[in-house]
Amino acid sequence: MSDILCFGEALIDLRAEPDGDGLSCLPQPGGAPANVAVGVARLGGRAAFAGQVGDDAFGHSIRRALAGYGVNLNALAVTGEANTALALVSLDGAGERSFRFYRQDTADLRYRADQLPASALADAGLFHLCSNTLTEPAIRDTSHTLVRRARDVGCLISLDVNFRPGLWPRPAEAAGVIETLAGSADLVKFSREELEALYGAEHPRVIDGLLARGVHWVVVTDGPGPITAFARPEVCAGPLTVPAPSVTAVDTTAAGDAFVAGLLFRLRADGVTANRLPRWLAEPGQAREALGFAARCGAAAATRPGAFAAMPALTDLG
Repeated sequence: MSDILCFGEALIDLRAEPDGDGLSCLPQPGGAPANVAVGVARLGGRAAFAGQVGDDAFGHSIRRALAGYGVNLNALAVTGEANTALALVSLDGAGERSFRFYRQDTADLRYRADQLPASALADAGLFHLCSNTLTEPAIRDTSHTLVRRARDVGCLISLDVNFRPGLWPRPAEAAGVIETLAGSADLVKFSREELEALYGAEHPRVIDGLLARGVHWVVVTDGPGPITAFARPEVCAGPLTVPAPSVTAVDTTAAGDAFVAGLLFRLRADGVTANRLPRWLAEPGQAREALGFAARCGAAAATRPGAFAAMPALTDLG
């Protein structure tokens, strides 16, 4: 059983570093929803991962790593008909990362809704996904179907937008596609950078529109800047703002995913369900504490290299 089911891409991050006249690449398991599953497990939560990897050395490495961190893999599929996706990760001097993806017809894009066991959703109280499973029509249909199924069994739905323009064959479609699915979620998380990249000066209208459509909480992170969270006025008077801890970043690859893992872990630890989320938000102190906890998780991850390996345990948070 699991408390949190994370769906989407599990891939290999190829961390690129100069090596004489060439380049060396260190392969490390990653992928945003897989990172979140590991992050929840590292904190002591019960996490499961649903997705698909190739029957190749990279796919087997991902499976071993997820299992090693205690993630339930009953919903992880392996196919011999497609390769595991790859992402080339480059870091600048401040630890900020950039990505180049190798993800054409890869295993994760071939996952279909009928591959997810009914028991996986029935056992989970929270279903989490990212926008990277919206980039192409078939995997987009899978995402919408699984969100509907999760809603039908009473799961709280979490969406981390995690916008990566390089994954979209037609990036101009992304804003509308993401906004459509976001309206079906209970919790939506943006970074300020991607919110402005997708919607520009219209982003306040988008946040208001999501809340009007039934989204309970929209959380906006801003790197080392404050976190801002919005709820409907009748639930919480005004947005909450929480400062982010000050740290020296080494690698920000998984910082956002660690933040999400910390936030979802706290929601489940507080017994928050889809029905109880509005009542929980009506007590701003609880929400503020959860955001602060998540911020510490993200900050801790930024001080470590890698993705899975960067996820903090409770003992790392002080």
